Amino acid sequence: MDVSQVRQRVQAIADASDDPEDAHLREDKLLVDVLKAIATGAAGDHAAALAGAALEVTKVQFQRWYG
Repeated sequence: MDVSQVRQRVQAIADASDDPEDAHLREDKLLVDVLKAIATGAAGDHAAALAGAALEVTKVQFQRWYG
């Protein structure tokens, strides 16, 4: 996983923003995948950049539900 892949996935979430359920699922999967990459060392020296790119998803506007 690299920063460009994370950015593509964030864009895909933005593209799915008219379907909040789909956007939520994609957002959750992205964040888990980035955390796994960082936790396993797969992110290497790019952990901070991956995390920063993934956090851009919080700027995507869609209906979010919290329990």
